[in-house]
Order: sequence, then C-alpha cells, then structure tokens
Amino acid sequence: MFCPECKAEYRQGFTRCADCDVDLVENYVEAVRHPLAKKTVASEKYGTRLWGGSDPYFYMELLWSLWNKKVACYGAPENPPVPKAMRGSELGGSNPGGFEVWVSEEDLPLAKWILGSAAEEFEKDPPEERTANIPERELSPGTTGICPLCGGEFATASSYCPNCGVPLRLPQPDGAVEDSARLLCDIYHPKFIADLRKALEAAGIPYNNANLTSGGIVPGLYYTLNYRVVVLEQDFERATQVMSQVLQHWEFEPSAGFTVPRDPFLDYGLELAAQKGWDPEDISVLVWSGENIGLVGGIGLALQEHQIPYRIETQPVGTAKVFTHEEDESRAKELTWEVMQGARSE
Repeated sequence: MFCPECKAEYRQGFTRCADCDVDLVENYVEAVRHPLAKKTVASEKYGTRLWGGSDPYFYMELLWSLWNKKVACYGAPENPPVPKAMRGSELGGSNPGGFEVWVSEEDLPLAKWILGSAAEEFEKDPPEERTANIPERELSPGTTGICPLCGGEFATASSYCPNCGVPLRLPQPDGAVEDSARLLCDIYHPKFIADLRKALEAAGIPYNNANLTSGGIVPGLYYTLNYRVVVLEQDFERATQVMSQVLQHWEFEPSAGFTVPRDPFLDYGLELAAQKGWDPEDISVLVWSGENIGLVGGIGLALQEHQIPYRIETQPVGTAKVFTHEEDESRAKELTWEVMQGARSE
C-alpha cells in the first residue's frame, strides 16, 4: 500500500497515511498518477484557467490574494513531476516547470480584477528588490555583531550567528542591519514553509532561524513571525530555484493550509457605530475609491487599528469603495493617504 501524497509505502492492513491523513492506494503506479488525476478533477471543479506562468513569486502571491479575498481557487504545477523511482536518468533535469491557477466561472470576474491588481503591485515590488526589512531599533548595550538573517544581537567573540550559521554584520549607527539579506517567502502556509525550509537545508542554503530547535531561545534574537523565510543575497537566486522545485510537488486549494486574516471585504465596526447611535446607512462618506483591489486590505487594517467603522463596496466589479462616518472622515482620509503613500514608496 502506498500514500498518494508522500509516496510512503505501508504494510498490508494499513488504510491511511499517518503523516498525510489520506487513504492509501494499492500500487505505486496509482500513487504516481494521483496528482494528475486530482488535477483533472480540480480543474473540472473550478472550470476556468485564470493564469499560467513560471514565476514562483507571482504564483504564490496570486494564490494568497485570491484566497485572502475569499475567492476559491486551485493552484498546481502545469506538469506534475514524476518521482525519481519512476523516471529514467534522461528525465532527471532540475529545471522547474510552470504553474497555473484555476477558478470557477462564477468567480471569474472578481478573480480577473484581483489578478490585475496583483500584477500591478508585483511590478511595483519585484522579488529581486525585496530586502529582509529588519526594522531599525535601539541595539542592546555591548552588541558587537548582528545576524543579517534572524536579526539576533550578539556580544560574543564569535563571528558567526550560532542560530543561522552565517557571518555576523557590524552594528550600524542607526540600528539597522545592512542590506545583505533577501525575503524569499512570507506566505501564511505552515506546511509549505516547513517543506521549503527542509529543502533549503538539504541544498545547504542558510535561512533565518535555520538551526533553532523547537522551543529554543537565542539571547538577543529579534522576533520575526515564523512564516517568513529570509536568505542571504548571495543565495537568493539558488534559493528561488529550490522554492520553484518544492512548488512542483504542491497543489493548493482553499482548504490546503492557508491561514488568512479577517475578510477584508467585510464591513467593520457596525456594533461600535451602533453604540454611537449610527445606523449602517450613516456610514456613507466616501474616503477612498480605486481600481486596485489590493489596497482595500491595507486601508481596512489601518482603519481597524484606530477603531474607525467603515463599509466596503466592490460592485460593480472593477472599482472598490471605502465609506466611513462623517465624524471620522478627516482621520480616515489621513490614514488612507498614509497607506497610499506607503504603497507608492515600496
């Protein structure tokens, strides 16, 4: 018996994979064919091919943008690879293939809008220009070196980060880590991130917290969320190839493990508005309107942070609008302007 997901072999009597929690199949050939069969079923379910391409960064960002806005989608490699045990040596090339994203016919108009906005944002902030963005901060007394990957501060004689195994950088006067690391991936998908980290380790590519054991604490470690993967600039191109190869073995559906925040299209603060004596129709002052649907989430988060009730309209498809109460109009427009300025500067 074989697992159709991880291809692990089981003795007779087992019916489900302990790691993947899926039903086993009877022979290895059936397990190998499983990704292709699943892809066909999913394609029929979603019906319309929204996008195809070879850029792993845009592929992941498009999937995230769609799922973040509650648009069900299916992402998969265009040609799922055949496991090494089933292919000849002539097929052992390491060049990754392309990817594709499918949606339902019903969701296609909104999905196309999201695709256009995602492409616009991607052009403004291409992967090769994305630094690790470790924030400036006041350094601890006695700091003699900073890790460019995890941001850990160290006052020891060692020239290497004991956490990531890379050379430490000298502290900068303004408290910033010098620009020597790149953001490889920051998708909220724990299982994929775990696979990516394992692949980087196998390829000998250091990344943030690479050697940190579960529950371990490194003195001076600057806290970063565990879904971010950062590599050295010198390793960025090779790490991108590794990520592309890992993606060749992944299929993404809405239930595939993405952790997403609150729906950005939901109205916010209506209970708070009611406490002030406002009806939903009183939240009618337009504070922003635009074609880039990707900005809605940032504007909404800024307004939520300041507990400003708002409404979102996305009809007709192609233009998004954000409304607030007249009492909050001035502050809401200031916050929206700050979000817009931040988007332009990236």
